[in-house]
Amino acid sequence: MKPTLQKCTLVVRKPDDVVKETRVGVSSLEQLYDRCLTLEGEHLLERFVVEGRDRAGRRRALVFTFQSASDRD
Repeated sequence: MKPTLQKCTLVVRKPDDVVKETRVGVSSLEQLYDRCLTLEGEHLLERFVVEGRDRAGRRRALVFTFQSASDRD
């Protein structure tokens, strides 16, 4: 069985420090990257969770936690 991505959940924090969990469907890492970049100015990305199935068909989840940073021109 081929590993498959089933869903991705973005957890964002608004500028007023309210945490809101937003579920976003993506079909590729490029699409996830693009969605994260479009949050600029309105939300700060806290973490994202990628869920799917491995080669044996078992459910798997990866949680990526980080601090957003960007260079301002």
